[in-house]
Amino acid sequence: MMTNRHEHKRSMQGSAEDRHARRAFRNAMSAGLKRTYDRVSEKSVPDEFMQLLQAADQKAKA
Repeated sequence: MMTNRHEHKRSMQGSAEDRHARRAFRNAMSAGLKRTYDRVSEKSVPDEFMQLLQAADQKAKA
């Protein structure tokens, strides 16, 4: 029974090549998201957007 569970788990995980490809994809996605987020976080928030946020906050408090 233990052998069957182990074999099932191994078949669900895929081959070493599949795992490597999934890991490479996750790493590439993470790096791309970080680059994008870093560029966005360096920009200032437009005044009009800040005013909208402040108005929404005051509306929520009322």
